[in-house]
Amino acid sequence: MSKLNPSATSDGTWLSRWEPENSSFWQAGGSSLAWRTLTITTLNLTMAFIVWFLVSALVVRLPQIGFKFTPSELFWLAAMPGLAGGTLRLVHMFLTPMFGTRRVVSLSTLSLLIPLFGWFYAVQDLSTPYWVLMVLAFLAGLGGGNFSSFMPSTSLFFPKRLQGTALAIQAGIGNFGVSVVQFVTPWIIGFALFGTLAGEPQVFTRGQTQSSIWLQNALLIYIPFI
Repeated sequence: MSKLNPSATSDGTWLSRWEPENSSFWQAGGSSLAWRTLTITTLNLTMAFIVWFLVSALVVRLPQIGFKFTPSELFWLAAMPGLAGGTLRLVHMFLTPMFGTRRVVSLSTLSLLIPLFGWFYAVQDLSTPYWVLMVLAFLAGLGGGNFSSFMPSTSLFFPKRLQGTALAIQAGIGNFGVSVVQFVTPWIIGFALFGTLAGEPQVFTRGQTQSSIWLQNALLIYIPFI
């Protein structure tokens, strides 16, 4: 039975044997590895979608905390992650066969920290140049590109009879990241997270009413999870 268990190569990146269509192999250990991989990649995909859509939640509040941008400039900031995500998917579709699921998922998820930290500091500085925000908006598109790495990986790990189920689980839960952004952002920016360690509040102006918000919290809350 041990000969049927999937085993990794010496560097731990590649599987020396993978036969999901072989029922004996699948029952001997293939199934547990496939479902564990699906769980990990789905959680990572959820974080990727969160980062991808965070910019849209930030952009609508930038003018109200003091950034002086035209409607056209705000539109391009909101659109850039989508444009970047679509473009990066053309690259990501080749990465998993070339470098393996473990490396691609690990490095692509860690790359999400770049736009998170960038926006964390940018929204606290009203002098941040527009081009810097555009670069950060493009980098948020890294989350959108991840989709084209994770889904092909899932197809490789499961037998044909389960591929539809596995892909539906991954895509459905992964896209839940969009709802997380919409639900969490209005709540998390309303109070000081970790006190002043998370930065000073911004003055949020709506009509004649002013209040304090911590827009950086919308980025900070996800960094520990990633």
